[in-house]
Order: sequence, then structure tokens, then C-alpha cells
Amino acid sequence: MFQDFQALVRRLERAQALQNERLNQAAGGRSYPVGGGFAHFRGEAHPLNQALGLLEAVSEADLSAVEAFLGSPTVLELSPGADRALWPLLATRGYRLHQFQQMWARSLVEVDEAPPSRQIRVAKHREADLYNRVVCAGFMERDDWRDLAPPFEVSLEVSGAWGFLAYVEDQPAGGGMLGVVDGVALLSGDGVLPRYRGLGLQKALIRARLAFARDQGCDLACASTAPGTASQRSYEACGFHAAYPKIEMAMG
Repeated sequence: MFQDFQALVRRLERAQALQNERLNQAAGGRSYPVGGGFAHFRGEAHPLNQALGLLEAVSEADLSAVEAFLGSPTVLELSPGADRALWPLLATRGYRLHQFQQMWARSLVEVDEAPPSRQIRVAKHREADLYNRVVCAGFMERDDWRDLAPPFEVSLEVSGAWGFLAYVEDQPAGGGMLGVVDGVALLSGDGVLPRYRGLGLQKALIRARLAFARDQGCDLACASTAPGTASQRSYEACGFHAAYPKIEMAMG
């Protein structure tokens, strides 16, 4: 499907790094440019503290600076595009495998035509609190989203990014994020409340975002999931193919 593997990796990793940088800045986080990507810091021990998009050489001095910037643990999200010299450097500094991710991709040159679902719509800026509560509740396996204090939030006022909400019988049931960077559509943050699972809502959210992204001029879409999950199956059902594996390495 994708003939130039290295070009694909670089395009997707760069787009993901820039999208995360937009969201990090909007959330009041701090950034440290490194290796062609960024280290993002949201606060002490925040779950989104990490470095990603590392496509260029990273020296030992660079790595020391990232570790000081992120604190403990230091988490690096790495792809097959990472500089080969980084791997032995991580080994000597005591990094360990934290978790696996799988990057999925598909062309948007031809998106399956489907009637727009009345269950899915773009969230308004003023609905950021609703969006964050519902999506976080889905991640936390909770149905009682109204009383939830989200452990982290995303802004709905970021240029080139949109939150989508899913409804069942006029009740909020889930949501997901779409970012657009240089013709790449980045789908992320899919969350569906437990009581509404099995109704095809995640697939509807995916298809709605793909159609929206194509209207924005995107020719390629991507998403990352943990291996073997329901999210993986939903993306495969919507025409995504395995692009490459990713790993998170951690120290501290």
C-alpha cells in the first residue's frame, strides 16, 4: 500500500509531533525541541509527559537535557525512523521497554461514501468541558461522566484540530479528536462510555472524521492503538492498515 516506507514514517511522525505540540501549548504545557521532534511537559508526573517525533540524531547531551526537562519517569515514544545510534545510547543509560503501540494508516484519496450519521457532530468550543468529561470517562471505564474530574483536558480552540461527539438518543456517548497537519489527518483520543459499546459508535466516529478530513484536503490518515484492542479492530474495519510498530522506552 505504501511504497516508500521511510518517507511514510517521517511524514506521519512529523505530523504527530506537530499536532501534539499544538495541543501541548494550548494546554499550557512546556516544550523542548529535540531530534526533530519535541519533549512535552504538562506537570509533575503527568501521563502526557513524553518526547516524540525523534527522527534526527540525538546526542548524549540531548538525552541528558530531555531527562532533566521531563523528570522521572522519562518516556520516549519511538518509531522505526529513530536514528540507529539512539538505541545503544538508551541501553547504556538504563532505559526499559514501557509499552508497545501500533501505527495505522490509510489513503484518503478514496474514502468510502456513507450517509452522514446524525449520531456524530463536531463539538463546539463552548462544549470543551462536556467533550473532555465524556472522552475521559470512556478511557476510565466509567459511565458517570457528569461527576468526573478529567485527569487531563484538550482544548477545542486549537487551529487545525476538532473534537467530535457521539450521541445515542440525544445522550452524549463518546468522542474523538481529529488533527490536520500538512495533509495528514491524525485521529486520536477515541473514547466511548461503557454502556454504549457494541453499537458501532467508534466506527461511526472514525468515518465521520475521515470524511471531514478529506473535505479539509487530506490525502492520508493515521491513528495509533495498543496492539490487539477493540480500537485496533475498529480502525481495521474502517480501511486502516498496519504501517509500523512504535515503542515507548522509559527510564526512572
